[in-house]
Amino acid sequence: MNDVVAWTQRPRNVGLSDKPDLADISKAVPHEPEFDGIDWSAAAPGWPSMFAGLILPLLGLALLVVSVDLALVWLFERWIDPSSNMSPLLLAAIMFPPALMSVFCGFKLFLHFRDARTTTAQSRKQ
Repeated sequence: MNDVVAWTQRPRNVGLSDKPDLADISKAVPHEPEFDGIDWSAAAPGWPSMFAGLILPLLGLALLVVSVDLALVWLFERWIDPSSNMSPLLLAAIMFPPALMSVFCGFKLFLHFRDARTTTAQSRKQ
């Protein structure tokens, strides 16, 4: 894309002359990319590390939400009347948003307490 030159169209009634006006045409100057000292193809992580760093945490989060959902379903099945005609699948669907919110709030609390602990540890060092 660096070698592309803007081409201006001539009017339709003007033909090509022996000496075309080259004042409006800019010559393409090839630009070589500067080497910044980093070989980005060698610095890219491999597929196993991308799988371990992206897919496995997401899978763990999904399993955590599902297990919290199942725990809430079990808890509410014990709490409501055992003779009720509510489907367990419907109850699981109803309990999914509270399970998702509880996992989110649990992570937020964990991060808050971790940050507070590191802040107090840094203040003690000073």
